Amino acid sequence: MAADLRLERYVQRKIRAGREFFYFRVVKQGKEERHALPHPFSAEYRSSYDTAHRKVFGTAPGESESPTGIAAMIHQHRESERYRKLPRQSKTLRDLALALMTERWGKFEAAAIRPVHVQALYDSLSNRPATANRRLDDISATFSWGKPRGFVDVNPCSKIERVLSEGAYEPWPDEALQTLITKGKKEIVKVALVAIYTGQRRGDVTQRLSDCSIDGATWYLQQGKTGNGVPVPLHPVVLSILDLERTDRRKAGLVDPRRPLLTNSRGQPWTPSGFGASWRTELIRLGLRPKRKDEYEDEAFAPTFHGLRHTNATQIANAVARNPDVFGGIQRVKSMLGHLSDKMARHYARRAEVEAMNAETLLLIPEIGNTPAWIGNMSED
Repeated sequence: MAADLRLERYVQRKIRAGREFFYFRVVKQGKEERHALPHPFSAEYRSSYDTAHRKVFGTAPGESESPTGIAAMIHQHRESERYRKLPRQSKTLRDLALALMTERWGKFEAAAIRPVHVQALYDSLSNRPATANRRLDDISATFSWGKPRGFVDVNPCSKIERVLSEGAYEPWPDEALQTLITKGKKEIVKVALVAIYTGQRRGDVTQRLSDCSIDGATWYLQQGKTGNGVPVPLHPVVLSILDLERTDRRKAGLVDPRRPLLTNSRGQPWTPSGFGASWRTELIRLGLRPKRKDEYEDEAFAPTFHGLRHTNATQIANAVARNPDVFGGIQRVKSMLGHLSDKMARHYARRAEVEAMNAETLLLIPEIGNTPAWIGNMSED
């Protein structure tokens, strides 16, 4: 019976290992775009087909598209060079924002969207401040792209009242760091220490730190968020952690230089969701955070993984502030963390100068107390 199915346009049927799979498949300019679909007989098929059609063409089948509507702006933005050059992680987040715009405003003219509409959408996400702020940033970027192309005269995202993400950028106090490092589970502590000593983001530390990106004691990182290439010198504590991981890998007979070095308790590379869940559970177990955000006491420290990045930046900034002429000023912090936007890049030295400066930076990061004995205590008694 399945072989006699009359499939709609763009729907492709595949059989693998005796199972049927259906896809919405389109080839444009030599590039394939494919979205998974449920079985055509299922209740979810129609909405899934329409969603895939809208992602590819900007409209659902039979839906007229205004040349200045939200749907047309989103469709053209997805076809733009700006969108294509986004790093993979940023593109995923941008897609979530575009899907939200389509859901809320897809049938409206782009110019009909006012700040009051954006504020209402933002407020509906305000119980998740970090998510709300990121969605707003991506929606604003889309309207900014559409403005010179005639979709809107004014970006409706300007002057939106934001909810601050509590503790999102707060450096960790020494006491909280020591609790995490001395009492935390090894697989969590390893990731946290690498983040502290390199100043890099969670996704970069868990997904992009591999032997193929390390030369000697330098990690050549292509950042997931910005796409910038950053030479990151590795502190002795980090090198000790990586040697432990390599030892476990040799025992398991694994040979894959592209495999992320940091692993979970089962010896498997971390997934983004897996680390996020384990990180939250561990902070609760250690008493560093309550189970619910609304249970935080007033002005209490709210530990976040991104705060470890700012712990690194704060330590370096405090050191260079004492003698900016010798240590290079705040440029050293920007260089180490990879903040190399087009506007800032012209202030920075060539790649070789950055490498030399970052190597010296290691001397500015004080050891965070006594590292666990299983890593190797770098302090002298």
